[in-house]
Amino acid sequence: MSCAEQSRERVHTAVPLPSSRPCTELLVLAALAGLAALTACGTSSSSAETPPDTPELERKGERIVIPEGSPLRQRLHIEPVKTTLVTDTLQVPASVETDPATTAKITPPVAGRVVQLFVHIGDSVTKDQPLFSLDAPDLVSSQSDYVRAQSALAQAKRTLARQSDLKEHGVGSERELEQAQTDFNVATSELERTSIRLKLLKSDAGQLGKPLIVRAPISGRIVDASVAPGEFRNDPNAVLMTIADLSTVWITANVQEKDIRRVHAQEEVTATFTAYPGEKPAGRVLFVADVLDPDTRTLKARIAFKNAEGRLKPGMFALVTFQSEPERALVVPATAVLLIGDQNFVFVEVAPWTFEPRPVEPGVTHGDELVIVKGLSEGVRIVASDAVLLQ
Repeated sequence: MSCAEQSRERVHTAVPLPSSRPCTELLVLAALAGLAALTACGTSSSSAETPPDTPELERKGERIVIPEGSPLRQRLHIEPVKTTLVTDTLQVPASVETDPATTAKITPPVAGRVVQLFVHIGDSVTKDQPLFSLDAPDLVSSQSDYVRAQSALAQAKRTLARQSDLKEHGVGSERELEQAQTDFNVATSELERTSIRLKLLKSDAGQLGKPLIVRAPISGRIVDASVAPGEFRNDPNAVLMTIADLSTVWITANVQEKDIRRVHAQEEVTATFTAYPGEKPAGRVLFVADVLDPDTRTLKARIAFKNAEGRLKPGMFALVTFQSEPERALVVPATAVLLIGDQNFVFVEVAPWTFEPRPVEPGVTHGDELVIVKGLSEGVRIVASDAVLLQ
């Protein structure tokens, strides 16, 4: 029986309605019943003609086959592994420091009271310029010792001359002449001792009773000062002022233990600073430390940077970029590498539309690509994107 005939039969065999219902309602119900019959018939015919779905992929052991007609063939992008010149780039945090060779920490040469400050923090100074003055009892004592030593030497010199004259005329004795010579030698040594003491204090006997003037040992800027007039300082290790020549500064980079092999002395590096975006001054690695910091597990690498304009301030943070010489390396798109468990894999095409996972050892990132250290060779075709669909 045809669908149309079945429909007509269902319409005619519908449940009879009470005669009291309006004629219009009867017609509507008959039409709905016929439409339902046609719909059911069409659905049955369509399902009978639909072919079974094609599988997206088939697994044969470790291999994955993409059958013809699979939508994955349109989505997977396959390309060969290539080699290219790669520069190994490493960025590490760093900070600006003063060069210890051009930094002087000023401590009190003797205990005393600060009388006057001649410079303040931020001032530029030249070598031997006065910094501050001290009233120091030890200085007065040293000056007095020098004056006494001068007088004692003059007296010993006159005595030696007199005894020599007496000995020549047969009046003096040999013992008295020897004693005079000994006294002269002792007086000479004492004068030298007191003279060296004053020289170390950069003072002289002519300033007896005057304050000691402490002078700058190098040229530079006063980058720190912790002293004020009237203070009494008796700690010889207390730093009163710090002078630094900032025409050259150090940038100390903290290199993690895993990256030590990528940092070498004498190589050129660049740095970026938050204060100067867009600028990348260049410097050279002076040395790499031999001992790791046990707390941070980092190694310090110090780089010298020219700072003639004084724009780099000690304490500033920086980001240092180390770059190796360009070398040829195998690279693959980063999207080709999958992490499965604790191992990295790529899917290699071993036959047309047949793939198998292969473990690889990735290296550094090169833009949107990864350097492959181990596991692949040039020309091997791999799934470059959407490889996750094969898992």
